[in-house]
Amino acid sequence: MDLKPMNGGFLRPFGTAWFIIEFLKGNGPEESARIDPEIGAPMTDIHFEYKSALHRAHATDSVQKEEERRISKGQPAYSEEEFDARMHYTI
Repeated sequence: MDLKPMNGGFLRPFGTAWFIIEFLKGNGPEESARIDPEIGAPMTDIHFEYKSALHRAHATDSVQKEEERRISKGQPAYSEEEFDARMHYTI
């Protein structure tokens, strides 16, 4: 029995280095909290914001794919309220 990695899997929608640089500049990338670049942030805050941003990006992709499947089956697209409810459920 061969043990080898499978193709595919979880892909990060944005890079770690890009996120950390933008976060420390105070830009609040991917809907994360904005910080004062003069003060900075502890590593735990950076880690939390990065993981939260990844989770939000993954949830957005999942809901969009689900909506595409619904439309391809001939079902109506989500309304804004339904989309927001699915996003909060997925997060």
